Amino acid sequence: MEDSSEITPNSNFLSSLQCPECSDYFTVPIFQCDSGHSLCNKCSQTLSQCPICDDQIGRKLRNYHLEQQLSTIDYKCQYPGCTEIIKLASRVKHEEECPFGPNLQCLLQNCKWVGTSGRLLSHLNAKHKIPHYDILGDTAEYSSRLRSSSPSAGCVKLLHTFYVDDLQPCTILTYIFMDGSKNLLYPQFRAISGNPSKFTLTIWNSDSDEVDELVIIGKPKIVKYSLEEERERKMCLALDLDSMVNKFAFEDKVEKEHKLLHYRLTVKLAENNN
Repeated sequence: MEDSSEITPNSNFLSSLQCPECSDYFTVPIFQCDSGHSLCNKCSQTLSQCPICDDQIGRKLRNYHLEQQLSTIDYKCQYPGCTEIIKLASRVKHEEECPFGPNLQCLLQNCKWVGTSGRLLSHLNAKHKIPHYDILGDTAEYSSRLRSSSPSAGCVKLLHTFYVDDLQPCTILTYIFMDGSKNLLYPQFRAISGNPSKFTLTIWNSDSDEVDELVIIGKPKIVKYSLEEERERKMCLALDLDSMVNKFAFEDKVEKEHKLLHYRLTVKLAENNN
């Protein structure tokens, strides 16, 4: 028998896991009054007397036993679109950072938009003119045009929604930023919806018979940091731009003064959680 249980509205033990003052689920730390009644961290800071027995509330009196129980109980995030199952003890931290929460900020630099994940996709498409493509299958191919000026630079901004069999569709933002001043290429991916378990990005010279290729494997991030912050915090991969151009770039047949880098993005979708 498993030692954890997913909380559902019909769970018999719900009341024992809720603060008697605000009715919110407990999370670590939990404090208690002199008679042993538990209160959440927030209410213990605002109340001087227990709402059940009127005894004094001591900030030094922790309910470690209940805190330990919370670390064994599974909890499904309350925000629509989020499929993560977390431990109840970590609920507050997760929901503060959850990109599906109501106060999600735009991922792009200097944009002050705030909203829900459900509206983020249309915002990126309408406001920032990021193309959105539906993909029947697990693979999308695209290219980036490198500016002819030296140092080379460019940027790929694309949205792809992948539909694979009967799995839940997922939408991924691709943002491949080429910083000519730092001579770095940053391949960045964000999961806007769905639950992709892995992505594979392949870069190769599609205009050459050589079989050399670069393969990057990772999981699309679901974090509230902007794409710029992600680069500044060194939370994403950084590649040498000159090396990438010299090894994999090929001539643009439409605009011959430019070169192209070609990419293949393949995703693996997580199984549906039913």
